[in-house]
Amino acid sequence: MSIFQVVSVADCRTLMAFSWLGDQLRRWITIAAVSTDVASGRGRLPALTGDARVDRWREHRVAVRAELIEATLRAIEEHGPDLSIDDVVKAAAVPRPKLYRFFNDKETLFAAVAEQAQELIIERVVPQFDLNGTAREMVRSALTAYVDLVDERPNLFRFLVGSHFRDGRSAAELIDSGRPLSDATVAVWAGLIQARDGDGTDLEYAVDAALGAVALGVLRWLNTPTISKVALVEQLTTFLWGALSATAAARGVVLDADAKMLDHAD
Repeated sequence: MSIFQVVSVADCRTLMAFSWLGDQLRRWITIAAVSTDVASGRGRLPALTGDARVDRWREHRVAVRAELIEATLRAIEEHGPDLSIDDVVKAAAVPRPKLYRFFNDKETLFAAVAEQAQELIIERVVPQFDLNGTAREMVRSALTAYVDLVDERPNLFRFLVGSHFRDGRSAAELIDSGRPLSDATVAVWAGLIQARDGDGTDLEYAVDAALGAVALGVLRWLNTPTISKVALVEQLTTFLWGALSATAAARGVVLDADAKMLDHAD
């Protein structure tokens, strides 16, 4: 059942809210696609020019950069979050000068790797935003996917957290690095609130705070796992649902954690 099949024609505000939400979800589920229209400076690629020779070189750069990022991911898994450029060069089996032809410096490479890690999170978590279940089920499912990924690739998660505090990273970069998951969460929550005639604007501040707290909780568990993964997910589900539902209540919408999210639109 799609979100567009359950709303009545008469309820125009609900229809608009869920249509907007569907557009946002489709946008964020495909967020991992390669961007070609962003500025250079952090290892990103220029847009297509229409010149066949130039664009072939661009395609070559895309392929080599992807290989170098994958090699860095392997090096992180083997050597941990404090790996060196020498570790990357060995994993990639390329000379150091070749690495620097595609990335200006270590920070540029690591920024690109951190972005790739964020895309992995998006790929795992956003598909769990299933509006056909209950709100609690959706929160639990998303957190399970997130914690499973961290459990599978602990060094990558440590690298991602550590990348926020490396020299040269600004506060703006810290915020931007987690924006895709935050924006996807905001899209879902704003749609649910607006469909119930609540104020769904400016939710990003509360969502950023809640997701940041979740990340810190997962990091503590990763470093000192005194409870099981299942128990961690249950604790985080209680916390995150509490934060999000309290935010909705402050905007005039009381959500039932165990009611179908789309029942309101029947």
